[in-house]
Amino acid sequence: MNYELPEYNGIEIANEDFTKQDLSGKVFYNCDFRGCNFTQAILSSSDFESCSFIDCNFTNPIIVQTKFIDVKYEKCKLMGLNFYLCSQFAFDVTFDECLISNCNFGQMKMKSSKFTKCEIIESYFQDTFLEGATFEGSNFKGTLFHNTNLEKASFCNASGYNIDPTVNRIRKAKFTVPDVLNLLNTFNIEIKS
Repeated sequence: MNYELPEYNGIEIANEDFTKQDLSGKVFYNCDFRGCNFTQAILSSSDFESCSFIDCNFTNPIIVQTKFIDVKYEKCKLMGLNFYLCSQFAFDVTFDECLISNCNFGQMKMKSSKFTKCEIIESYFQDTFLEGATFEGSNFKGTLFHNTNLEKASFCNASGYNIDPTVNRIRKAKFTVPDVLNLLNTFNIEIKS
């Protein structure tokens, strides 16, 4: 399909290869993307509202001033996304069973965002507002939380996170055993059973 129109509403787009395509300035409202490849696609200044991405590949797309409003990613691969370059206006995303690798969420306002059953690898949450966020069932590896508001966030059944409570706000956050012991890593103490 040729995507030359400025706006698309209520369509399903399946198995499209958008690799290196320029979709900047396009508006997608209430669209479902299935099995699409957005590797190095140019999505700058595009609007995605009430859209879902299922089994899609987002490897190094350009997302400067892109709007993601009420967007759901399910079983997607997201690598090298600099979410901090997106429009902060009404940024609202949900991730379910996604691979999130080398993504930067620095300085984002993501209150009550959901990252459920995700693999979150070497990603960055610096100065990020994640109050009430859900990371339930997610697995972390090499992911940095720094000066992040995680108050009332849920890490129930999550594993591999390394959160320093001296530089992050974790009041009323929820954790489960045994991974809650990772909160003590910064204190360089020994725990005996």
